[in-house]
Amino acid sequence: MKKLLALVLSLVMLCSVFAVASAENGEKITIRVTWWGEVSENDAEMMMIKKFNAEHDDIEIVPEVVPGDGYGDRLLTSFASGEGPDIFASGEGDFYKWVGASMPLSLNDLIANDTEWTNEMNESIYNFGNIGGNQYYMVRDYNPLCLFYNKDVFDKYGVAYPTDDWTWDDAIEAAKKLTVKNEDGTYACFGFNAQSWEYAALTYLASKGLDIVNEDCTEVDGYLNSPEMAAALSEYVGFSVGDDRISPDAADQDTFGSTSAMLINGNLAMTISGAWDKATLEEAGVNYGTALVPGNHENYMCASAFAISSSCKNPEAAWEVLKALTGTECSELRAQYTAALPTSDALLEEMALELGAEEYVDKPHTAKSLRRQVLRAMGTTAFQEWKDSLQEEACRDYQTGLLNRRGFT
Repeated sequence: MKKLLALVLSLVMLCSVFAVASAENGEKITIRVTWWGEVSENDAEMMMIKKFNAEHDDIEIVPEVVPGDGYGDRLLTSFASGEGPDIFASGEGDFYKWVGASMPLSLNDLIANDTEWTNEMNESIYNFGNIGGNQYYMVRDYNPLCLFYNKDVFDKYGVAYPTDDWTWDDAIEAAKKLTVKNEDGTYACFGFNAQSWEYAALTYLASKGLDIVNEDCTEVDGYLNSPEMAAALSEYVGFSVGDDRISPDAADQDTFGSTSAMLINGNLAMTISGAWDKATLEEAGVNYGTALVPGNHENYMCASAFAISSSCKNPEAAWEVLKALTGTECSELRAQYTAALPTSDALLEEMALELGAEEYVDKPHTAKSLRRQVLRAMGTTAFQEWKDSLQEEACRDYQTGLLNRRGFT
């Protein structure tokens, strides 16, 4: 046993020597970075990666862009097989989930040892990635949700554009007028997309004065399972049910394609989304508009971040990459091409001034508001846990059955 242990230790030391020798011999360290989505012409990450690779002789970034559907499952599978990336992207709703799975590396030591690095992020945005005193994530972008609509569809069917003071009653009434069938009874266009995505559903629930958890996100019981919540979810799910539905169901989306595709092709009038759809719609030449989410207009922030994998073999090199992909320069590119809000104080102030602010007194997001977003992310995790607990009752509980059919469980 001792001989075996000695052999293993020798091999480890030998590998380390070869790694150092490779770096000294000019071989580049490869850092694999993965995120979800589609690569557009003006993709901020790809532009930054191209620049980084051209400027660094010792590190090469290899991007791995995968579809958004099933991204989390793919990520888990890659780590389980030992093939996980060096850096991975995460939405804020999964921050705690990945930490619980020990997937991200704490950045504390890397930050402490990098005496030349200065944090240019807004403090609240930066702290968004801190969990339990450990900086696991570096936020790359964040966006409020809004109502996207296809102006040509509204014009075609003679419906007035959404306004910022729309209620949900206004939105639903317009969606009914914009839901049109062909002569054979098939749908030509749907007025609205009642997505199973939690954040979109939460905007509707918030307009009813409901939430999935209490204020400090410590209690689910009495909130998600309240009679009022069941009634509101029944209404929301009902938008996609029956021959008079105003929203596509799963079979309709199999026919027409993704939400973005439906909006682009004129098969959908309205949907709730974020600035990440801006580039896709503009590249497709869609005549689109945006408005505040109907109802009480409570804002839901969606953020995404990059993290270094706990299994990364070259964390120092990965830290250099992470700084580039979440730094001010890349943030400025995202703000320019995707309308994502910039993460740095300087860029936030510049944007506010460009929008006509005579005096820049309040940042768009205070520490309190960002803390609330973190708590809401925790609440979304609690929401997922609650949905999982409902599965056993699916056959007995009609409401749960509706949730199942809409993809909530």
